[in-house]
Amino acid sequence: MNESSPSIAPTGPAPAVVAGMNLRPAARAAGPSHLEGTPIGQTIGTVTVVDPVFSCRDVNVHYGAKHAIKNVSLDVGKRQVLAMIGPSGCGKSTFLRCLNRMNDTIAGARVTGQILLDGQDIHDPQRDVVQLRARVGMVFQKPNPFPKSIYDNVAFGPRLHGLVRSRSDLDELVCTSLQRAGLWDEVKDRLTQSGTGLSGGQQQRLCIARTIAVKPHVILMDEPCSALDPIATARIEDLIDELKESFAIAIVTHSMQQAARVSQRTAYFHMGSLVEVGETDRIFTNPRHRLTEDYITGRFG
Repeated sequence: MNESSPSIAPTGPAPAVVAGMNLRPAARAAGPSHLEGTPIGQTIGTVTVVDPVFSCRDVNVHYGAKHAIKNVSLDVGKRQVLAMIGPSGCGKSTFLRCLNRMNDTIAGARVTGQILLDGQDIHDPQRDVVQLRARVGMVFQKPNPFPKSIYDNVAFGPRLHGLVRSRSDLDELVCTSLQRAGLWDEVKDRLTQSGTGLSGGQQQRLCIARTIAVKPHVILMDEPCSALDPIATARIEDLIDELKESFAIAIVTHSMQQAARVSQRTAYFHMGSLVEVGETDRIFTNPRHRLTEDYITGRFG
C-alpha cells in the first residue's frame, strides 16, 4: 500500500486579530537586544507631542509607603485619543486621576512632579480645583448618574459654574449635550424621568453628556465600557471617535482591541512606570520593548 505524506494541520490557537493586526503569541522575531533589555523606568518612544493640552514631567505618586507612579513623563495631545494600557495594578488609572487631581481625595496620597494644563501648573496654590475639574471632565468605569431627572443631570454642571443666563440657554445646552452624546433621540420625550432608570449604556452616555455640558478641554475616561454589553460598547466607541474632533481624550482600558480602535497614541504602563509610548499602529504591530510585546500578545496581563 502506498503511503502518501500526511497533511499536517496547524496546531495551537488561531491568531488573534486586532483592527487588522496579528496579536498571536507566536515565536518572537529576534529584536534589537538593546531595546528588549531597556530597564523599566526608561521610557521607549517619544513622550512629547507638538501641541499638548497636558504636559506631565517626572510625575510620582505615593499612597503612604507604596510608590504607585514612578517618574512618568507624558504629553496628551489636543484633538486626539491617548489610550493607556497595561496589567491590573500597573498605575494607569492612578496616572489618569492625577490629571484632574482626583488623587487629592485619597487619604495618604502624595503627588510630585510637574503637570501643566495649557501651560499652567495644576498644583498651583491659586488653582481652583472645582474649575480644574470642569475643564478636565471624568467618565468613570461604572455609570454614575445623579438621582435626578435626565434634564437635571446634564444641567447640573452649567448651573453650578454659571455657564448660562436663562432657561432657554440652558434648554439649548442640555439638548446639544445630549445630541453630542448620541442620546437625545432616545430620551427627548422623557427628560423629566430619573437618569437612574436608563439602561447601563444610556447611563454612560448621559454621564458623557453631563461631562461635555460644562465645555471641558479634556475628557478622561477610566474603563468606560467595562460594565457594558458589546452593542453599548460600540456606541461609546463611535462617540469617542466623534468627540475627539473637539476634545483631547485620555482613556484607560483593559481591552487592547478597544485601544486599537479608538486611539491615535498608546502608552503601556508596567509596575508604575511608563514603559513605551507611540502611535497606536506602531505599538501594536512593532512594539520595541519586550514587556510591551509580551503584554499585547497575551503572555501576561
